[in-house]
This record gives sequence, C-alpha cells and structure tokens, in this order.
Amino acid sequence: MNRKIERRLVMIGSIWQIVSGLLTIFVYASFIKNEGLNSSYNTLAKLEAAQSIFGSLYMFSVSFGMLFVILGVINFILAKTLNDHKVEVKKPIWFILLGFASYFVMDLIGAFMFLTAGILALAKNKSISKILNSQLKIL
Repeated sequence: MNRKIERRLVMIGSIWQIVSGLLTIFVYASFIKNEGLNSSYNTLAKLEAAQSIFGSLYMFSVSFGMLFVILGVINFILAKTLNDHKVEVKKPIWFILLGFASYFVMDLIGAFMFLTAGILALAKNKSISKILNSQLKIL
C-alpha cells in the first residue's frame, strides 16, 4: 500500500517547521533583541532590568526556534523512512503526538499536517495488516 500522501504531508509539515523555526530565530528573536537594545529608561537599574528581560526573551525565542528546526529535520528523515508495505506503529503515533503538541503551541498548519498524516498512516496500517494476513493464508 502506497504511503505517498502521508509522506508528502509530513514533508510539508517538516518544511513548515524548519521555515517557522528559522523565522523565529532570525526575525522575531532579532526584533526582541533590538527592542531591548533600543529601550531607554531614566535610571541605570531600570535599563539593566529591561535588558535582562529582553535578553531572556531573546534566548527563549532562539531556543524555541531551534527546537522547531530540529523537529523539522527529524520529521523529514522520518518521512523518508516511512515504509510502503510494512505496518508502521511508532511513526504514526509520533506524528499524532507532534500534531497535538503543535496545536498547543498554536502551530495550526503543523498540527493539521501531522495529525492528518498520523491518522492516515494508522488507517493504512489496518489495510496493510489485512493484506499481509490474507497473503499468509494463501501460502
């Protein structure tokens, strides 16, 4: 049974994760860093506190973006290794869990892609197992 649709959905989702991670790192985190550097306060203590907060937000944004990039690369590799005529159990469950996690961080495109791919892969698992069982009975 062909898993072309699931493979494409996961690849689109992983490319989206990589792009959004890179945008988070280079656009959003840079914006946060510049806001921290351009802040002006009347006392040195307030300026240092604001720069500390903006520095922490910058580090969180970069870490979050790197997480997205790493997950995108891992999912791209998993999509390439998705077997056509074999029952896959762990990968579809991973895609579904990743879809729910994407939903909770408001990545709706990733959530849609991964949830759809995981559900389709689990549905095709049932068909593949029935085909394999019928072939074993014939032999």
